[in-house]
Amino acid sequence: MVNVNMKKRVSYPIKFFSLIFLSFLLLFLGVAGGFLFQKLKAEKKILKAKERQNIEILRRIANDDVKSVALDLFFLSVHPVLHQMIDNTIPVAPQKLADDFLAFCSNSGRYDQIRFLDKTGMERIRINFNQGQPYIVPEDKLQNKVKRYYFADTFAMEPGRIFVSPFDLNIEQGKIEQPLKPMIRFGTPVVNLTGQKQGIVLLNYLGTKLILKLKEELPDSMDSFMLLNTEGYWLKGESAEDEWGFMYEDRKDLTLAKRHPEAWKEISTQDEGQFVSDQGLYTFTTVWPLGKSMLSSSGSSKAFQASTAALSGKKYYWKIVSQVTTEKIKGLKSAIFLSWLPYLGIVFIFILLASFVFAMALENRKQVLKERIERERLQGVLEMAGAVCHELNQPLMGVSGYSELLLLDTLKDTHQYETIRKIKGQVDRMGIITKKLMHVTQYKTKTYLKGHIVDIDAASDE
Repeated sequence: MVNVNMKKRVSYPIKFFSLIFLSFLLLFLGVAGGFLFQKLKAEKKILKAKERQNIEILRRIANDDVKSVALDLFFLSVHPVLHQMIDNTIPVAPQKLADDFLAFCSNSGRYDQIRFLDKTGMERIRINFNQGQPYIVPEDKLQNKVKRYYFADTFAMEPGRIFVSPFDLNIEQGKIEQPLKPMIRFGTPVVNLTGQKQGIVLLNYLGTKLILKLKEELPDSMDSFMLLNTEGYWLKGESAEDEWGFMYEDRKDLTLAKRHPEAWKEISTQDEGQFVSDQGLYTFTTVWPLGKSMLSSSGSSKAFQASTAALSGKKYYWKIVSQVTTEKIKGLKSAIFLSWLPYLGIVFIFILLASFVFAMALENRKQVLKERIERERLQGVLEMAGAVCHELNQPLMGVSGYSELLLLDTLKDTHQYETIRKIKGQVDRMGIITKKLMHVTQYKTKTYLKGHIVDIDAASDE
């Protein structure tokens, strides 16, 4: 019986605690889940805004770089010494022009070659950058480039216009130069005083310089970027093995269009944008290298093969693309959760303690209420017992007195005497019961028939 009561006393607080804790916990999980969802939503919004901003920064750098090359080209094409050389007005003009081109190459540091080619395609002046040690190529080492697409395409242009070659790899002696040397050639026709074309000035812009500049200007919040040409080939990719696929016969399928066609469809059909795919978050923009006076062509990966088509305006572009992978986005979710985990843990502990305190308070209140009911019951019993004792004591005393007198007047060995003695015993017993009733101090019950009655013996301290 004691064990059962103890179990009940222990089980009630546990039930209260469990109900309160679970209620608070569910509320907390709902609020915390909503908060973390909104936090993640805000972080994604910030991430998207940063990616758009970063891509725009890279686009401006690329555009500004191309514009500055165009200015350099115009400056060299109208160089006074160049026109003195064309018109043969000064005998020392070729050497003087070579010296000036050499100084220009050394100071700029971004042109692999600076050349003047005459109308036959023959190199008349050529400066090689030579990895930071520029020199004038001797006359016997100069080559004829009349069969190269960039000469034909540039020389065919109207004076004052600029040819911009495809962004590709440099070819020397009919082979792709090793180590790889990304190149963009900028050329413009050169005319004499009568407006007759006399050749072209050609700048071999080191494409590596542009890529390195973009990497250097890469914001801290941006891990990397991709640079793609019009057909979706990587000029700068996540992996070096993916780059320059169009220059190799066995790598023609290495395009974003082949690897992720849905992503390329979004990127190629819009000037700029942002979207989410299975690969993650893509942000992209378009670089238009060609200005109003510029023209390009399809180029060729073959040394002596002509370009197949002229490109202008919207047909010649690069795509700068950033990709935040799905794994990184998942990492962002984990980072947000881990950053708030200590605070969530504190709230969880607070809920645990608050639930315990609240449960104990409810249990104490229940106990106080129970004791109050017990006291009210006991008070009722005491009042009833007092009333009963008060009403019964005088009749009992009378009956007891008369019984004693009758016993004195009756012979002991008779039947009447024995009867009167039994009556006297029962009266005395009733006196004992009323005495116990007068000393009831607690409310105790016992089973009687199908109900309960007050247990006088257990409730009295007599």
